[in-house]
Amino acid sequence: MNVFLANNSGLGDYILMNGATRYVAAQPEVNRVHLLCVGTHNKFTQVKWMYRDNPNIIVYGEPAAHSFSQARKKIRKRAQRIERQFPNLHKRAFFWGSQDWYGMMPRFGLDCLNNCWPELFYAAHQAPYSARHGYFHVDRDKDKEDKLFNSLNLPSEYAFCVDVASLGRCRINFSNTKLPIFKPHSRPDLIESYNIFDWMTVIENAAELHTVDTGWFHLIKQMKLDKKKYFYHVRQMNELKNVLTSCYINDEHDNGWEILDGNGKVFK
Repeated sequence: MNVFLANNSGLGDYILMNGATRYVAAQPEVNRVHLLCVGTHNKFTQVKWMYRDNPNIIVYGEPAAHSFSQARKKIRKRAQRIERQFPNLHKRAFFWGSQDWYGMMPRFGLDCLNNCWPELFYAAHQAPYSARHGYFHVDRDKDKEDKLFNSLNLPSEYAFCVDVASLGRCRINFSNTKLPIFKPHSRPDLIESYNIFDWMTVIENAAELHTVDTGWFHLIKQMKLDKKKYFYHVRQMNELKNVLTSCYINDEHDNGWEILDGNGKVFK
């Protein structure tokens, strides 16, 4: 059986769906997974790199969409092309606007107060949410990670801080840390030269982790690190209304996150 997968196109979405994609590919009845990445070429290369160890996961690229309807059209066309080669293709694809996420949850037996949107995404791909951590894997390039880490000449203790998301830079007060602050986006030359996974050693060696809701957060969450971790809840959007009542930030696999507002105060 061949399975076609597609989902919302943030890099964080692809990182958190790593476990779902690998879970589907690991099922005995599945011969191959065809995964569509709608986005920039840089994003496509990072997603493709993430699955380079598994020849049964094929990643296709489509240019970034300008609207949700255009993204869904791209998904339909790619699925049709693949279906010509594999007539019995199983399609598990979606591209939902955030305003629709909570409305979709009851269709999959989920609760808007206690469940989070990643659980919805996993249900849509017919994967248990436990696979997010149980099946997550990145075949790391330690040599490249070490090269990047050594080039930074960081102090023995530092805070890794991310204040840039897909919509741009966020106004964050990092005054609650006394450590030297390092922001990866302060080195745009390295952001261009290395993919997000090459920063994993830099992240692991940080004494504290501070991040807004972005792909960096989802990568850090998948790493399940036992150290001081701070999530800055600055996106007051509908899809993030239950950060305190769901497992979006803290779950049984990765917890200990302190949720703050943009001023560095405890979020309530």
